[in-house]
Amino acid sequence: MPTALPRAFQGARREQRGLTLVELLIVVALIAVLGGSVLMGPGMLEGSRLKSAATLIVSGIRLGIARASTTGRPTRLAFDLDNAKMTLEEASTSVVLREHTKDASSGAEPSTELERKAHAESDRILEGPHSPRPSFKAVAGFNAAEGDKGPARSLGNGVEFISVQTDHDDEPRTSGRAYLYFFPGGTTERASVQLKRRGDDTGLTVTVSGLTGRAKIDRGRIELPRARTDGEASEREER
Repeated sequence: MPTALPRAFQGARREQRGLTLVELLIVVALIAVLGGSVLMGPGMLEGSRLKSAATLIVSGIRLGIARASTTGRPTRLAFDLDNAKMTLEEASTSVVLREHTKDASSGAEPSTELERKAHAESDRILEGPHSPRPSFKAVAGFNAAEGDKGPARSLGNGVEFISVQTDHDDEPRTSGRAYLYFFPGGTTERASVQLKRRGDDTGLTVTVSGLTGRAKIDRGRIELPRARTDGEASEREER
């Protein structure tokens, strides 16, 4: 007859089998977690970059408002929509007229030299005497970032502009350059800056209140509300 094993030894073998099963379950769970991280990793990384880009724009808006109030010179954020970059710029003079464009392309360009001269002359007659347009130069500090070359600040790899619209644009700009102006005294323009990450068109929107200068980040695409005739009431709605 086979010899019976001692009770203590039998208990040790049962405990060893249970421990091995637990270890196996842990390994399976770790493999599942790591596999999910590999599959979701790129999307999560680009989502983080999108939020960082929106936060960068908010920081640029705050810095622009503060600098315009401190120096007494208008400041602006210049958005390069084609290359997903932006620059904080300061005016060379304390006077800047608020611009207004009729469409996203700022009007069709004359096709011939004669038309260009006639167009320029008609504008000069209609506008009358006026001070020269100020020049803008990049503000040091905001534009310097690791990996960026030149004065422009990149939004980050995989992040793109959808559109930018401010008070002086009748239609959103989707290409070329767009500008958001900040004036001494803490005033700015209403604005909608829409961003997206590669492969996802949902995106984020940075909205700016012209009355308070407050910038906030919202999920999705938020259009700039059309200006109302009673500007005071319209500004209240931005609170």
